[in-house]
Amino acid sequence: MLFTSRPDVDWAKLFGNLRPVEIEIGSGKGAFLLAYAEHHAELNLLGIENQPRWVRWIEQRLERAPRSNARVLCADAGLVVSTFIRDCTVRAYHLYFPDPWWKRRHQRRRLVHADFAAHLLRTLEPAGVLHLATDVEDRFEAMKHDLSRSAFAIETVAQPTPRGRPLTNFERKYRAEGRRLYYATFTKPAR
Repeated sequence: MLFTSRPDVDWAKLFGNLRPVEIEIGSGKGAFLLAYAEHHAELNLLGIENQPRWVRWIEQRLERAPRSNARVLCADAGLVVSTFIRDCTVRAYHLYFPDPWWKRRHQRRRLVHADFAAHLLRTLEPAGVLHLATDVEDRFEAMKHDLSRSAFAIETVAQPTPRGRPLTNFERKYRAEGRRLYYATFTKPAR
């Protein structure tokens, strides 16, 4: 059977309710995902992680301490966002400490680039936000550049971690090491 249209995620079927959806890209061990879901019962949170061992780790933690508003998916986030997410259906994206892929030949593997920024923009609700954090200054500047080229408005550049947001595992580690961290929030225009 051939698909006549793009297969889309149905949030109501996935979560069993119509609450707003936020997505964490690169959930790692799930520190942010689980804490954020626990403190924000008014929304649904999907974690996308491409490492099966971390997805299993998160699933085990969800079995021990269930959260009806949290799900995790083992997949390539670029593919999921570009192919399966409907237009204007995500309230916020959380993208914390993406792998910078240092070598020049690996640049094509970097997640944040102009094409991906366009898909983030397409899938966000009007006035939806993208929260970004990294410890690599040149990648931070490059990501800001790519995102601002796609009609995102940079709203804030915060230092240190924005108040009230749970820390990721990398964030805890990098703070303990004394690394400088870079944060920004990008907003989709309301119209």
